[in-house]
Order: sequence, then structure tokens, then C-alpha cells
Amino acid sequence: MPREQLPENLYRFVLVSIPSVPYLEALLVFRGLQGAGLTVRELAARLYMPEKPAFDLLVALRDAGIVEAVAGGDTHRYAAAGDLAATLDQLAAHYSRDLIRVTEVIHSKTDRKAHQFADAFKWKKES
Repeated sequence: MPREQLPENLYRFVLVSIPSVPYLEALLVFRGLQGAGLTVRELAARLYMPEKPAFDLLVALRDAGIVEAVAGGDTHRYAAAGDLAATLDQLAAHYSRDLIRVTEVIHSKTDRKAHQFADAFKWKKES
């Protein structure tokens, strides 16, 4: 089955707003809960990662307006609304159909940054 192209608006959104695949997976976990909440420990278990990186993802999602704290702040739930929620719905649909295409866009950004960093340390032959 041929891969579909991401719509331009979604491609730009992923490049600008989705820093990593674990970030995307975390937001999709919350989106899929339909308003139910998770603690950091529960998120870490669902993503098969230690609690510290799960906590960092949670903070980033909260800062982006994707999740919000409930019940004294230990639990968080999906809180995206309006255009953000519509874009995340579109992203979730594309990811479910072609996760490779979406992850390639995420990794292309990471790879570009790594190459730029590595290029800064290349030895140049003096003429």
C-alpha cells in the first residue's frame, strides 16, 4: 500500500510542534482516554518508560495546552480544544494509517539538528 502524503498544514504542525515520537505517543494516549485522567506513573507504564521522562513529557504537554491537571495536580487529562483538537484529531488519523510517514517527519527534524551539530565539529582541510 503506498504511503499517503501529509497535508501541508499537518506537516508544518509536526515539524514545529511535535518534538519526539514519545511526545506524540503520550498525547495520543491522553487523547484516547476521552477525558479520563492519568498520573505520571500510569503514563510511564503505558509508554514503557521511566517516570522522569514521562513527567517531562507531561509538563511539555501541559505547557502546550494538550493536557491539564485535575484532582490536585497529580492526575492529568486531555484538554485540547478548538483548532488544536482538530489538528490533533487529523494527526491521530494519519498516524493510525501511516505511522512511518509521521515518524519520518519527526525524525527528519531530529536528524537535521544532529547533522547541523555534527557539521559544526567537522575538521576542514586548510588550503
